[in-house]
Amino acid sequence: MPLTDWLDLIPVSLAALLVACLLYVVLWRMWPTAQPRPTQRNVPSQPVFLFDGDGLVDATPSAKQLIANKPDLMPALDAVCQMLRQDFPDLRSAYDSIADGESLQLTPLDGNPLMVTLENRNGNIRLALDAQDGNDIDVHYAAMARTAFGEELSTLRQLTNDAPQLIWCEDDQGRLLWANKRYLAYSDRCATDPEKSKQIWPGRRLFPDMPSPQEGRTTQQRVALQLHGEKSEHWFDVTSAPQDGHFAHYAINVNDVVRAENAKREFQQTLAKTFAQLSTGLAIFDKRRRLAMFNPSFLDMSGLPFEFLSSRPTIDSLMDRMRDMRRLPEPKDYASWREQFSHLEAEAQRGTYAENWNLPDGQTFRVTGRPHPDGALAFLFEDISAEISLTRHFRTEIETSHAVLDTLPEAIAVFSNANTLVITNQAYRALWGIDEEDVMLSLDLRAAMRTWKAASVPTPVWPRLESFAIATGSRTPWSDQITLVDGRQAICHAVPISGRMTMVKFAVTSPERSALKPLTIESETQKRAKG
Repeated sequence: MPLTDWLDLIPVSLAALLVACLLYVVLWRMWPTAQPRPTQRNVPSQPVFLFDGDGLVDATPSAKQLIANKPDLMPALDAVCQMLRQDFPDLRSAYDSIADGESLQLTPLDGNPLMVTLENRNGNIRLALDAQDGNDIDVHYAAMARTAFGEELSTLRQLTNDAPQLIWCEDDQGRLLWANKRYLAYSDRCATDPEKSKQIWPGRRLFPDMPSPQEGRTTQQRVALQLHGEKSEHWFDVTSAPQDGHFAHYAINVNDVVRAENAKREFQQTLAKTFAQLSTGLAIFDKRRRLAMFNPSFLDMSGLPFEFLSSRPTIDSLMDRMRDMRRLPEPKDYASWREQFSHLEAEAQRGTYAENWNLPDGQTFRVTGRPHPDGALAFLFEDISAEISLTRHFRTEIETSHAVLDTLPEAIAVFSNANTLVITNQAYRALWGIDEEDVMLSLDLRAAMRTWKAASVPTPVWPRLESFAIATGSRTPWSDQITLVDGRQAICHAVPISGRMTMVKFAVTSPERSALKPLTIESETQKRAKG
């Protein structure tokens, strides 16, 4: 081929080469990069645990198998320490004390081939189980796990069997699946023939009338159990909870609680019957100041309808209603009554409230407030209208008697059977020169006689009068004359009256003359000696 032809092929060859290069570059970029084959993880065959603090980070399959039967709420580290506690009692203290980068090997106390290795790697602790002789240790540690967690299962079974409560499980049809010893003991006591019942599983429910609990809900109810040969019932508080397709029941004996409630109910009924017979009105308010109890007397005295009282009104609304019915003292204004009412409640809480209520219709109530336990208040309402009326009547009679005695001209003094001064009139006070207040200072006959002797000439009338007042037998009225120091003559009358009381009456018979000087025995003797 001529040279010129080769020269003509050069541009074409260069272009083809350039296209080939470009194509290679594109295909190289689009072709997926070859990934390195993953390396096989070297998982130890012996049990190995990796912990971060108390939390489990990872574990080998054999390690997971060792703690598979641990309680759900028990941490993995506690489960491992419990499983190894007999051979490695210091495992937990060694785990807590190992420093970062440190490695420890623990050997059992009895010299068996088991071994525990602890390594702290940047705060993560690796706990490995191995055997010093290199033999397979799965069988040894599996036996240790069964022993550790099997003891807990045995303990739980023992606890449920020895529990004082009745514990049993039933399916959704009410058939008994499991029961503890206390349940079976009660089942034997319910049977007609207890000896035969011990030989077979209970064939019927211990509480046949107890409704089945609702699915997904925990219920509580109180049920009674009648034992064979016993008249009294046994009461239980039963808690029922659903658990994985069956129901667990827990029954607590509440005989003492039921008896206490019955005794309390009977006592309250007795009190209610007693209160119903009282003539005193009784109203008891609880700590929320609502009417808790009232008796028929309060119903009659308050005049309130039974429907209103049975609705348990508050003490405010009850007092307002009584005021509307004019069963409260009428105040000058409502504000002052409210203030008085507040004082009433405060005084009743201290146990010092006692007041007479004068009602608009003329009745009078004595109201007494007493505090009760738990902040309750009790009010007693006594109708003392008759007592007040009688007192007023007696007071009127006494005032009338005083007025009548004051109109008499004779001086009169009345002494009780104990010779205590009871009453005098105005003429008596004028005769002996004493005022009304000083009369009460002469509380008895001897004190009065000292006043009489000081204002009269010595006379044997006073000893005779004293003997007459203290005489115990029958007494006859008598009279004698006395002379006053101003010269007047008076007649002293001694009269017995009812109740062994004595009335002494002085009647002046002569006008006032020149004063007479009292003579004494000593002065008369002196005159005779001088003559």
